[in-house]
Amino acid sequence: MDDISAVERGDSLSQQVYDQLRLALIRGAYRPGEQLTIRMLAKQMNVSPTPAREALNRLAAEGALEFGANRSLWVPVLEEKRIRELYAIRAALEEQLVRAAFARLGDAQLQALEDCLAAREAALDEQRFRQALELNMEFSFIIFRAADLPITLRIIEGIWLLAGPTMNLFYPELAVDRLGIELHKQQLEAIRAGELERCLHYMRKEDAGVEVIVQKLAALALDGKTA
Repeated sequence: MDDISAVERGDSLSQQVYDQLRLALIRGAYRPGEQLTIRMLAKQMNVSPTPAREALNRLAAEGALEFGANRSLWVPVLEEKRIRELYAIRAALEEQLVRAAFARLGDAQLQALEDCLAAREAALDEQRFRQALELNMEFSFIIFRAADLPITLRIIEGIWLLAGPTMNLFYPELAVDRLGIELHKQQLEAIRAGELERCLHYMRKEDAGVEVIVQKLAALALDGKTA
């Protein structure tokens, strides 16, 4: 998997493994119901089992992973009620971040947003869906980071950590209609025009994606498969 890689030797290997794996989960690198093992993670990141185990246990304690039989670890398959709760919290906090960030978005951020959209379209053209998911997250976080609200940002990262794997369920369908990209393009145009409420309007339209997630999770449950 390209989302995580070998880490540099240092005094805090567990932290490095945790940081990389946490970011991969936020980006949607793993699907709901996918299993993660200590051996697999240790091999991918070129570390001993101990830091891999510690990182996985930390993420399980945060609710990003769940224990199964024989203490195996799995990416949770979220119930509809939990999904809706996460997205409701996320919507409220993200609006707060956008409002705080809006006047602080300068040329550097605008160029980064434009580059992000172009790279995401290229990734979808080539069916590199995991990269497209990463770029989807990065577009939003370019804006969020400009708010300079570190506590709120950390909370939002925690929400994305729990909800990130469900983003996999948008593909491959979302690669066809490109709705997410069109909404981000509208947000970028609103930012360039200095129209905050217009930007928030198109950001709220993204919330409709929760219905797609709920429907696909229900279909997976009926099929008896989640990964």
